[in-house]
Amino acid sequence: SPIHFRHGAIARLGSGEKIDKLLKDGYSTLSLGYIGIYETVKLMTGFSHTTEGVPKEFAIQIMEYLRSKCDSWKKITGLGFGLYGTPAESLCYRFAKIDKERFGSIKDVTDKGYYTNSYHVDVREHISAFEKLSFESEFQNISSGGAISYVEIPNMEHNLDALAEVVKFGYENIQYFEFNSKSDYCLVCGYSGEILLDDKCEWYCPNCGNRDHNKMSVVRRTCGYLGERFWNRGKTAEIKDRVTHL
Repeated sequence: SPIHFRHGAIARLGSGEKIDKLLKDGYSTLSLGYIGIYETVKLMTGFSHTTEGVPKEFAIQIMEYLRSKCDSWKKITGLGFGLYGTPAESLCYRFAKIDKERFGSIKDVTDKGYYTNSYHVDVREHISAFEKLSFESEFQNISSGGAISYVEIPNMEHNLDALAEVVKFGYENIQYFEFNSKSDYCLVCGYSGEILLDDKCEWYCPNCGNRDHNKMSVVRRTCGYLGERFWNRGKTAEIKDRVTHL
């Protein structure tokens, strides 16, 4: 990345000069990424990690163990290791596919075609926006290298007061969260709303039936960023399974 290391954004190193000295003493970070806290707890306890008692405690123990390793590596090496709730846009599908081939179809774990991002609540779980943010806030402090939570919402154009209440609650209870909304457009008929997914996870316009990806704009927040593209099969299945929280 020349703009960072040679042209002054971070440093002005010479051609071929090593960046090692710039990695120490907290000047930059190294991330340990993780996904699938929900699936791990579900597999080991039979319950979602939102379940009070052993399931939730186990989830936090996993996170604290990962965090302790990062803190330990940081002390030993002087490098800025941090625990990172990785977006895992493609990895959530790849890992689930590999595990299904290796361990077979396991209900609520490998049978869905995707793993749940970081510490997030299972996208299929019916939970209110306030409950979700309150629960996930307990994991964000442990995820020192980065974390993001989201609330899936329908069209809130005529209920802005409710949206404001969630913003206020989030401001007072969690470090970082965002709304997931649908802002799609069909270039064939001019429909503006939500482009849908059928049972085979294929996109189609509910107004005219258009299925041509080149003639529709589909915008979704996949895990951290808004994307206007089409995703792999696992991530598409995850998007389809998402329930709204308002």
